[in-house]
Amino acid sequence: MSEKQNELEQRLMVGLHGTPELKHSEKVQHLGQFRERIIRLLTKDQVDDNHVYPEIEEALKDPRASRLLLNGDLAYRYRDKYIKIARKHSKPYTVVNDPSLKGNAGLIVVADHAVDVDKIEVE
Repeated sequence: MSEKQNELEQRLMVGLHGTPELKHSEKVQHLGQFRERIIRLLTKDQVDDNHVYPEIEEALKDPRASRLLLNGDLAYRYRDKYIKIARKHSKPYTVVNDPSLKGNAGLIVVADHAVDVDKIEVE
C-alpha cells in the first residue's frame, strides 16, 4: 500500500468514525476524564448518601484542582451539597449527562493536567 493510500484511508476512517480517542474505555469509567487527572472520586452511592465527605472539600482546596464533575444520573438534592462546596472554594462544576458513560463514578475532582494520585477513591 502506498503512503498516499494509507493517508487517504486514515482520513476516511476519521471522517466516518471521528478522531480516535486515547484511553476511551478509561474515560467512560471516570465521567469522561483520564484517570491520571483525578484527585478524588466518590461513587454514585457515596454521593447519594446524606453524609458529606470532607475528603472532597479537601480535594477542592488542593491548588491542582481545577473543577468538580458530577454524574447527571444522580438526583439534584444529592449533587447540590457538593455544588455548594465547589462554589465556596470558587471552583467551577459541571454536571455530566452522557448516556455512553459507564462505571460507578458519581463525583470527581479533577486537575487540568496529570497529577497521578495513587488513591483516588474515598473509603
